[in-house]
Amino acid sequence: MFYRARMFRLTVSTLDDDFVPPLQPALERAGLQVVRFTPAEGVEPDPAAAPDVLLLDWRAIMPVNKPAEVLAWPDAMRLAALKPSDTRLLGPTQELDDFVLAPVHDEELVARVQLVLWRHGRALTRNTLEAGDLVVDTSNYQVFEGGRSVSLTFKEFELLRFLMTHNQQVFTRETLLNRVWGYNYYGGSRTVDVHIRRLRSKLEAGGQRYVETVRNVGYRFALPLR
Repeated sequence: MFYRARMFRLTVSTLDDDFVPPLQPALERAGLQVVRFTPAEGVEPDPAAAPDVLLLDWRAIMPVNKPAEVLAWPDAMRLAALKPSDTRLLGPTQELDDFVLAPVHDEELVARVQLVLWRHGRALTRNTLEAGDLVVDTSNYQVFEGGRSVSLTFKEFELLRFLMTHNQQVFTRETLLNRVWGYNYYGGSRTVDVHIRRLRSKLEAGGQRYVETVRNVGYRFALPLR
């Protein structure tokens, strides 16, 4: 039996351009929508963009903002990434739910986020993604289109899951290489084209178009999720 759970938003508050990319693939595979927020003096965070979990890159934001100034989303659960020597800065006034020590490792961060959500009675799960006649069971790595089972390789599955969880957003081949194959992957963009062609041949036999080519840009998942 399939069911869908909402995707949680993780906002990372940092000034460091290199902080987010190595962590993002693992976080997204765990079912998190990752958004970067760059704090600046005099700039208030948008209340409409409130995250479920706020990750504070402590060392990067401290030179610009006091901690209280970046905790402007009152309902967000809060994690801090800091060096061991900075743990002395933590106190009850910071209102943090948990922290991770730098350098931050993706598996530990995912575990910490899961723990924080669990403490607040939530679950970091998204068992299926559904669009049109397509159903993707992310727990068991199964894909069904029009009721028939579709066999995908691991990378085909990861590419499909990434496009679906960012449905109707356009991604260049280079971005897809970094986000699906890995931040340090050095393969050519033809790799993406080959996998997109295979996905289409397996998913779109019934005539429904799921993956759309945006000329001179890249690819996107064409349908909204149900």
